[in-house]
Amino acid sequence: MHICLLMDNPETPRHPVLSVALETLQARHAVRLLDMAGISATQAHELESKEQPADLYLLKSHTPQALELARMLESRGRRVVNSWSASRACQDRVLTTEQMRAAKLPWPQTRAFATLADALNAPAELASFSWPLIVKSRYSRRGDLVVKLDEPAQFQALGTQWSHEPVIIQEFVSGDGWDHKLWVIDQRVFAARRRSPLETGVAREDVPLTDSELPAAWQELALAIGQTFCMQLYGVDLWLTEKGPLPVDINAFPGFRGVPGASDALVHLIGRLLVEAR
Repeated sequence: MHICLLMDNPETPRHPVLSVALETLQARHAVRLLDMAGISATQAHELESKEQPADLYLLKSHTPQALELARMLESRGRRVVNSWSASRACQDRVLTTEQMRAAKLPWPQTRAFATLADALNAPAELASFSWPLIVKSRYSRRGDLVVKLDEPAQFQALGTQWSHEPVIIQEFVSGDGWDHKLWVIDQRVFAARRRSPLETGVAREDVPLTDSELPAAWQELALAIGQTFCMQLYGVDLWLTEKGPLPVDINAFPGFRGVPGASDALVHLIGRLLVEAR
Protein backbone atom coordinates (compact mmCIF):
# COMPACT_ATOMS: atom_id res chain seq x y z
CA MET A 1 0.00 0.00 0.00
CA HIS A 2 1.01 3.63 -0.39
CA ILE A 3 2.02 6.06 2.38
CA CYS A 4 2.92 9.74 1.98
CA LEU A 5 4.64 11.71 4.75
CA LEU A 6 4.03 15.47 4.63
CA MET A 7 7.08 17.15 6.17
CA ASP A 8 8.92 20.48 6.19
CA ASN A 9 12.13 19.72 8.09
CA PRO A 10 15.06 18.19 6.15
CA GLU A 11 16.07 16.33 9.31
CA THR A 12 12.80 14.39 9.47
CA PRO A 13 14.02 11.38 7.40
CA ARG A 14 17.04 11.13 9.74
CA HIS A 15 15.07 11.58 12.96
CA PRO A 16 16.09 8.81 15.41
CA VAL A 17 12.50 7.61 15.87
CA LEU A 18 10.85 8.45 12.56
CA SER A 19 13.74 7.13 10.46
CA VAL A 20 13.44 3.70 12.08
CA ALA A 21 9.68 3.68 11.55
CA LEU A 22 10.08 4.78 7.92
CA GLU A 23 12.69 2.11 7.23
CA THR A 24 10.40 -0.59 8.60
CA LEU A 25 7.43 0.70 6.63
CA GLN A 26 9.44 0.95 3.41
CA ALA A 27 10.15 -2.77 3.62
CA ARG A 28 6.40 -3.43 3.47
CA HIS A 29 4.84 -0.52 1.60
CA ALA A 30 5.54 2.22 -0.92
CA VAL A 31 6.59 5.26 1.14
CA ARG A 32 7.30 8.69 -0.29
CA LEU A 33 8.04 12.07 1.26
CA LEU A 34 6.46 15.36 0.25
CA ASP A 35 8.54 18.31 1.45
CA MET A 36 6.23 21.27 2.12
CA ALA A 37 9.05 23.73 2.85
CA GLY A 38 9.10 26.69 0.49
CA ILE A 39 6.11 25.71 -1.61
CA SER A 40 2.45 26.72 -1.51
CA ALA A 41 -0.48 24.42 -0.91
CA THR A 42 -1.44 24.82 -4.57
CA GLN A 43 2.04 23.83 -5.73
CA ALA A 44 2.02 20.85 -3.35
CA HIS A 45 -1.37 19.79 -4.66
CA GLU A 46 -0.06 19.98 -8.24
CA LEU A 47 2.91 17.80 -7.28
CA GLU A 48 0.67 15.36 -5.47
CA SER A 49 -1.74 15.12 -8.42
CA LYS A 50 1.09 13.62 -10.49
CA GLU A 51 1.55 10.79 -8.00
CA GLN A 52 -0.53 7.74 -7.24
CA PRO A 53 -2.85 8.76 -4.39
CA ALA A 54 -1.64 7.46 -1.06
CA ASP A 55 -3.76 5.17 1.06
CA LEU A 56 -2.59 7.12 4.09
CA TYR A 57 -1.10 10.59 4.52
CA LEU A 58 0.94 11.32 7.65
CA LEU A 59 0.73 15.02 8.53
CA LYS A 60 4.07 15.70 10.23
CA SER A 61 4.29 19.27 8.88
CA HIS A 62 2.09 21.85 10.59
CA THR A 63 2.83 24.78 8.30
CA PRO A 64 -0.17 26.66 6.89
CA GLN A 65 0.43 25.22 3.43
CA ALA A 66 0.63 21.67 4.78
CA LEU A 67 -2.62 22.13 6.70
CA GLU A 68 -4.30 23.49 3.57
CA LEU A 69 -3.08 20.56 1.49
CA ALA A 70 -4.35 18.16 4.15
CA ARG A 71 -7.72 19.88 4.00
CA MET A 72 -7.78 19.50 0.20
CA LEU A 73 -6.84 15.83 0.43
CA GLU A 74 -9.53 15.11 3.02
CA SER A 75 -12.13 16.87 0.87
CA ARG A 76 -11.27 14.30 -1.81
CA GLY A 77 -11.76 11.41 0.56
CA ARG A 78 -8.12 10.78 1.48
CA ARG A 79 -7.17 9.65 4.99
CA VAL A 80 -4.86 12.08 6.81
CA VAL A 81 -3.39 11.44 10.27
CA ASN A 82 -3.75 13.55 12.26
CA SER A 83 -6.57 15.29 10.45
CA TRP A 84 -6.06 18.87 9.30
CA SER A 85 -8.71 20.13 11.74
CA ALA A 86 -7.08 18.41 14.71
CA SER A 87 -3.62 19.61 13.70
CA ARG A 88 -4.91 23.15 13.15
CA ALA A 89 -6.57 23.15 16.57
CA CYS A 90 -3.23 22.26 18.18
CA GLN A 91 -1.27 24.84 16.16
CA ASP A 92 -3.65 27.65 17.07
CA ARG A 93 -3.56 28.02 20.85
CA VAL A 94 -6.82 29.96 20.80
CA LEU A 95 -8.57 26.97 19.20
CA THR A 96 -6.82 24.69 21.68
CA THR A 97 -8.21 26.74 24.55
CA GLU A 98 -11.72 26.71 23.08
CA GLN A 99 -11.74 22.93 22.65
CA MET A 100 -10.33 22.25 26.10
CA ARG A 101 -12.92 24.52 27.70
CA ALA A 102 -15.76 23.00 25.66
CA ALA A 103 -14.70 19.54 26.84
CA LYS A 104 -14.48 20.83 30.44
CA LEU A 105 -10.88 19.65 30.68
CA PRO A 106 -8.37 21.52 32.89
CA TRP A 107 -6.55 24.37 31.16
CA PRO A 108 -4.88 27.58 32.34
CA GLN A 109 -6.79 30.86 32.33
CA THR A 110 -6.03 32.25 28.87
CA ARG A 111 -6.61 35.53 27.05
CA ALA A 112 -5.82 36.15 23.36
CA PHE A 113 -4.63 39.39 21.74
CA ALA A 114 -4.26 40.23 18.05
CA THR A 115 -0.71 41.43 18.78
CA LEU A 116 1.57 41.78 21.76
CA ALA A 117 1.30 45.55 21.31
CA ASP A 118 -2.46 45.28 21.84
CA ALA A 119 -1.86 43.42 25.09
CA LEU A 120 0.57 46.10 26.25
CA ASN A 121 -2.04 48.77 25.52
CA ALA A 122 -4.85 46.98 27.40
CA PRO A 123 -3.78 46.72 31.06
CA ALA A 124 -7.40 46.63 32.21
CA GLU A 125 -7.99 43.43 30.25
CA LEU A 126 -5.10 41.79 32.10
CA ALA A 127 -6.34 42.85 35.52
CA SER A 128 -7.72 39.37 36.23
CA PHE A 129 -4.18 37.92 35.93
CA SER A 130 -1.58 38.09 38.65
CA TRP A 131 2.18 38.08 38.14
CA PRO A 132 4.05 36.07 36.97
CA LEU A 133 2.45 35.69 33.51
CA ILE A 134 3.10 33.30 30.66
CA VAL A 135 3.21 34.84 27.18
CA LYS A 136 3.06 32.56 24.14
CA SER A 137 2.74 33.00 20.42
CA ARG A 138 -0.80 32.26 19.34
CA TYR A 139 0.49 29.94 16.62
CA SER A 140 2.78 27.16 17.79
CA ARG A 141 5.88 26.70 15.61
CA ARG A 142 9.62 26.27 15.81
CA GLY A 143 11.13 29.37 17.41
CA ASP A 144 7.83 30.71 18.71
CA LEU A 145 7.49 32.90 21.78
CA VAL A 146 7.09 31.10 25.13
CA VAL A 147 8.26 33.08 28.13
CA LYS A 148 7.51 33.60 31.81
CA LEU A 149 7.41 37.24 32.87
CA ASP A 150 7.79 38.19 36.53
CA GLU A 151 6.98 41.89 36.35
CA PRO A 152 5.45 44.55 34.06
CA ALA A 153 8.86 45.92 33.06
CA GLN A 154 9.71 42.61 31.41
CA PHE A 155 6.41 42.74 29.53
CA GLN A 156 7.26 46.18 28.15
CA ALA A 157 10.75 45.03 27.13
CA LEU A 158 9.29 42.07 25.26
CA GLY A 159 7.37 44.45 23.05
CA THR A 160 10.53 45.78 21.42
CA GLN A 161 11.05 42.48 19.57
CA TRP A 162 7.61 40.87 19.43
CA SER A 163 5.19 43.80 19.17
CA HIS A 164 3.43 42.47 16.04
CA GLU A 165 3.22 38.86 17.22
CA PRO A 166 -0.28 37.43 17.83
CA VAL A 167 -0.14 36.17 21.42
CA ILE A 168 -2.00 34.54 24.24
CA ILE A 169 -1.52 35.42 27.89
CA GLN A 170 -1.82 32.55 30.36
CA GLU A 171 -1.86 32.41 34.10
CA PHE A 172 1.22 30.97 35.72
CA VAL A 173 0.35 28.12 38.06
CA SER A 174 3.12 27.01 40.39
CA GLY A 175 4.22 23.43 39.85
CA ASP A 176 7.05 21.22 40.97
CA GLY A 177 9.61 22.66 38.51
CA TRP A 178 9.15 19.85 35.99
CA ASP A 179 7.40 19.51 32.68
CA HIS A 180 5.69 16.14 32.57
CA LYS A 181 5.69 14.99 28.97
CA LEU A 182 3.03 12.56 27.83
CA TRP A 183 3.13 11.08 24.33
CA VAL A 184 0.25 9.06 22.96
CA ILE A 185 0.38 6.66 20.01
CA ASP A 186 -2.88 4.86 19.31
CA GLN A 187 -4.00 5.23 22.96
CA ARG A 188 -0.73 3.90 24.30
CA VAL A 189 0.67 6.50 26.72
CA PHE A 190 4.42 7.06 27.14
CA ALA A 191 5.77 9.51 29.72
CA ALA A 192 8.88 11.34 30.89
CA ARG A 193 9.69 14.42 32.86
CA ARG A 194 12.16 17.18 32.15
CA ARG A 195 13.01 20.43 33.83
CA SER A 196 10.64 23.18 32.75
CA PRO A 197 11.99 25.49 30.03
CA LEU A 198 10.79 28.31 32.28
CA GLU A 199 13.47 27.31 34.80
CA THR A 200 16.94 28.70 34.09
CA GLY A 201 20.28 27.04 34.70
CA VAL A 202 19.03 23.45 34.89
CA ALA A 203 19.58 20.38 32.71
CA ARG A 204 16.84 19.50 30.22
CA GLU A 205 17.36 15.74 29.85
CA ASP A 206 14.24 13.60 29.79
CA VAL A 207 13.75 11.20 32.70
CA PRO A 208 11.52 8.39 31.38
CA LEU A 209 8.66 7.19 33.55
CA THR A 210 7.75 3.51 33.61
CA ASP A 211 4.16 2.35 33.30
CA SER A 212 4.06 1.76 37.05
CA GLU A 213 5.26 5.33 37.69
CA LEU A 214 2.61 6.88 35.44
CA PRO A 215 -0.47 7.82 37.48
CA ALA A 216 -3.76 6.54 36.10
CA ALA A 217 -5.23 10.05 36.32
CA TRP A 218 -2.57 11.35 33.94
CA GLN A 219 -3.28 8.58 31.45
CA GLU A 220 -7.00 9.23 31.62
CA LEU A 221 -6.46 12.95 31.05
CA ALA A 222 -4.13 12.34 28.09
CA LEU A 223 -6.60 9.95 26.46
CA ALA A 224 -9.49 12.35 27.06
CA ILE A 225 -7.53 15.04 25.22
CA GLY A 226 -6.98 12.71 22.28
CA GLN A 227 -10.68 11.93 22.17
CA THR A 228 -11.55 15.62 22.30
CA PHE A 229 -9.23 16.48 19.39
CA CYS A 230 -9.78 13.19 17.50
CA MET A 231 -6.06 12.40 17.33
CA GLN A 232 -4.08 9.17 17.28
CA LEU A 233 -0.62 10.77 17.55
CA TYR A 234 0.03 13.62 19.95
CA GLY A 235 1.91 14.97 22.91
CA VAL A 236 0.72 16.73 26.06
CA ASP A 237 2.76 18.92 28.41
CA LEU A 238 1.57 18.77 32.02
CA TRP A 239 2.39 20.82 35.04
CA LEU A 240 1.84 19.11 38.37
CA THR A 241 0.06 21.70 40.52
CA GLU A 242 -1.52 21.64 43.95
CA LYS A 243 -4.89 21.22 42.18
CA GLY A 244 -3.67 18.28 40.12
CA PRO A 245 -2.18 17.81 36.64
CA LEU A 246 -2.70 20.83 34.40
CA PRO A 247 -2.15 20.54 30.61
CA VAL A 248 -0.41 23.63 29.24
CA ASP A 249 0.33 22.63 25.62
CA ILE A 250 -0.77 20.01 23.10
CA ASN A 251 1.32 18.95 20.11
CA ALA A 252 -0.10 17.08 17.13
CA PHE A 253 2.36 14.45 15.83
CA PRO A 254 5.52 15.22 17.84
CA GLY A 255 8.80 13.49 17.02
CA PHE A 256 8.65 11.09 20.00
CA ARG A 257 12.42 11.54 20.36
CA GLY A 258 13.83 9.44 23.18
CA VAL A 259 10.56 7.57 23.76
CA PRO A 260 11.35 3.85 24.13
CA GLY A 261 9.14 1.74 21.87
CA ALA A 262 7.78 4.70 19.92
CA SER A 263 9.00 3.45 16.51
CA ASP A 264 7.30 0.07 16.96
CA ALA A 265 4.12 1.73 18.18
CA LEU A 266 4.09 4.06 15.14
CA VAL A 267 4.56 1.16 12.74
CA HIS A 268 1.80 -0.80 14.46
CA LEU A 269 -0.63 2.13 14.28
CA ILE A 270 0.11 2.86 10.63
CA GLY A 271 -0.29 -0.80 9.78
CA ARG A 272 -3.66 -0.89 11.48
CA LEU A 273 -4.82 2.24 9.66
CA LEU A 274 -3.74 0.76 6.33
CA VAL A 275 -5.75 -2.38 7.02
CA GLU A 276 -8.77 -0.19 7.72
CA ALA A 277 -8.17 1.64 4.43
CA ARG A 278 -8.44 -1.51 2.31
